[in-house]
Amino acid sequence: MKSLLHARLFTVKFGLYQFSPGVITTIVTAALLYIMLWMGQWQWEKGEYRANLEKTVAARKDLAPIDWYLLPDKAEQWKYLPVRLHGHFDSKHQFLHDNRIVKGRSGYNVYTPFITDSGDVLLINRGWLPLGRTRQDLPDVSVTDQPVSLTGLIDAPPEKGVVLADNLHKGGSWPVVLQYLDIEELSAMSGYPLQDKIVWLKPGADYGYYREYPSINLNSAKNTGYAFQWFAMSVALLVIYIVVNTRKLNTGQTATEQNSTR
Repeated sequence: MKSLLHARLFTVKFGLYQFSPGVITTIVTAALLYIMLWMGQWQWEKGEYRANLEKTVAARKDLAPIDWYLLPDKAEQWKYLPVRLHGHFDSKHQFLHDNRIVKGRSGYNVYTPFITDSGDVLLINRGWLPLGRTRQDLPDVSVTDQPVSLTGLIDAPPEKGVVLADNLHKGGSWPVVLQYLDIEELSAMSGYPLQDKIVWLKPGADYGYYREYPSINLNSAKNTGYAFQWFAMSVALLVIYIVVNTRKLNTGQTATEQNSTR
């Protein structure tokens, strides 16, 4: 084992320097270099994929709305597509997503179940309302339960993020204030299965409050940055490997070697 630690793959002399890499250091360096380059390539491809998806998704906002039942199956195909819905609101079961900040003010995003003509139920984000004077002073979010047609942008439900408190539903009173959106939990509260999709009500449409379509940011630049970091670490590792395994020959040793070759 001791001899293996000191074993050298080969020795190359160039001028006053000698490069003589060890067996163990070469194996370890090669393994680490492979992992780093693989990670860099993976992050680079992920960044390219997300950048292309960002462009595709951004272009969808300008498309003509399609009917709900014509949506494609895969999320990457339907996300941010304009959609047209026919049905009616469930005005009795509404949700207020708390701690939503708009222009420096805290408030709620109003989510109202919408029952389509085909019987599917999904949440409509009707927009944002500011907090009242107290937490008990909830906004009036009443809405018609008559048949209506809606147009909006289809999206996945917002991620939970950091959960500071559980959702509570005390005494069966409505609307319910939410700290986060969990489709299964909200389905149990409302009494029917909700689709794992939401619709942002089109700005300026009836039945809504202050709203803007969501910005599209899939963090493609972040993945590209990670890729550059992995590639930079790979270069640094290679430089360290060369430096550690290179030594300068003293003048006497070099002269002796030159005389021996004559």
